[in-house]
Amino acid sequence: MGQKGLDVLLIDDTVLILQRLKSLFAEIKQVKRTEAVTSAEEALVLLKRYQPDIMVLDINMPGMNGIEMLRTLGMSQMIKPIVIMLTNTTFAGYRDECMRLGADYFLDKSRDFMLIPSIVQNIQERNWLLNN
Repeated sequence: MGQKGLDVLLIDDTVLILQRLKSLFAEIKQVKRTEAVTSAEEALVLLKRYQPDIMVLDINMPGMNGIEMLRTLGMSQMIKPIVIMLTNTTFAGYRDECMRLGADYFLDKSRDFMLIPSIVQNIQERNWLLNN
């Protein structure tokens, strides 16, 4: 994480959700830069040159889904961002699998969207404590 703020990567196949997330992150003072893509495949390409501190990931997407992407990230030994799963697919089996694969948070799009700013603040504070 850079001293001036957090870098974020948003991954969701619904453009409206991406727009809402971008607007939300634009209002969070701890966020320095936000990138958004509509597929896990695009995200994996972007991750070769962009190492976000936070990644917001949907589960249900065409092609590679969010769970498969988590599995791929785990196998690649990449520098691991904080992963926030943000999904409409919230049953316990998916939650448990995402957490087992390294997700840090599992949020319901319809209910937990506005928890994101406080999560980001907590991440920033934790990073600050670790680096000072």
